[in-house]
Amino acid sequence: MGSFRRTSFGLKQAVRPEIEKVFASRLVDHIREHDFGLDLGPVQLRLPRSFGLCHGVERAIQLAHETRLRWPEARLFLTDEIVHNPAVNRRLQALGYRYLGGRYADGATLDQLGPADVVVLPAFGVETTLLEALRERGVQLVDTTCGEVMAVWKRVREYAREGCTTVIHGAPRHQETRATVSRADHDDPFLPQPLGRAGAWMVVRDLDDAKALARFVAGRFDDDGFRAYFDGCLSPGFDPAVDLQRIGIANQTTMLARETLQVQEILRLAYVARYGELEAAARVRLADTVCSATQDRQDALRELLDEPLDLLLVVGGYNSANTTHLVELAHAQGLAAFHIEGVECLGDRRTLRHWDAQARGEVPAQDWWPARSPARIGIAAGASTPDARIGEVVLRLAELAGIVVQDLPSATARTAASHEALRLTIREEHSWARASRTSSR
Repeated sequence: MGSFRRTSFGLKQAVRPEIEKVFASRLVDHIREHDFGLDLGPVQLRLPRSFGLCHGVERAIQLAHETRLRWPEARLFLTDEIVHNPAVNRRLQALGYRYLGGRYADGATLDQLGPADVVVLPAFGVETTLLEALRERGVQLVDTTCGEVMAVWKRVREYAREGCTTVIHGAPRHQETRATVSRADHDDPFLPQPLGRAGAWMVVRDLDDAKALARFVAGRFDDDGFRAYFDGCLSPGFDPAVDLQRIGIANQTTMLARETLQVQEILRLAYVARYGELEAAARVRLADTVCSATQDRQDALRELLDEPLDLLLVVGGYNSANTTHLVELAHAQGLAAFHIEGVECLGDRRTLRHWDAQARGEVPAQDWWPARSPARIGIAAGASTPDARIGEVVLRLAELAGIVVQDLPSATARTAASHEALRLTIREEHSWARASRTSSR
């Protein structure tokens, strides 16, 4: 069996300069240092007080870079996207990583791997069956699974041991959700305590799913109708009449915290209505497993939405759940908001491209630039979005606003608060962004 590692190789300082070169942004640092705002005259930019890369994503990126340095000659693989951000995954491709699955897969397969190969597990974790198969291949494994995700795994394993069916609030096909439910019915070969018994599980995507489950608890939904409704969201052999006697509720860590609380309350009240308050307390177990970084970014955006904004741009991967939920928060407030992957989506002041959740695809938007001047534009970012991607968007908005860029002595660029020093920061960032985009092609 190959090695298995979840911690740093002690190479953090060695890889830090390269990571900062690719993913950091002096311009975004400047905005943080100036009360999260940037007044450019015809456009005023505002960022929430919490945005962008979380600790778990930073750790995953760091471990992937350390792994390349630790095994400079080895073949490197990722099971799937390490995080849901295209810039991060393209960077790892440039370092020599190949993908065994997902949108970046290039044909490499599990049966081609051997003891000389290194496989990095993504921040979402992987299903136990895949983990066991990788162990049997004898590969060297580096696990970047986020600690917040592993805390959910611990909870669902407790539910299984106690005979409770795990009810996950999450997206059924999301990598994290699949990894989590696998811990309810299979042993994890690298966790010290065996599961002992396989537990049942089901996934509820939203409030409508929670209400459908509540109808079954109330006796208004027959077994066959229930199975048809939740097709693809149930553990093998799921028997609703038996498996829903006792439940334990958890969630995909990147869901809207407010919605998770609503799901919990819908289900709790359904059991109270059927069994009474006292017995329902014994039949329904609750857990707060929303990621703290996800919560922080949602809370910070809610605070920003209290300000007068004309528009919100949310920057992040289109398949990033936590990014999508930030857009939902803005739409719930009635604010014009667009989910963009990066600066390449900003065509001009008439047209941009953005993700449309209902169309499940990227679509154009016309006349998106606010009519009011100065325009107040907010910029938020998901927990897997590097500062560099945010900085590029800031630069493009400055260009679209007609900001003049000029050269000034670089010694003042980092610390001075003057308008001239700020324009230098923009000039240098723009030069770096062009070089980065050129090198990534």
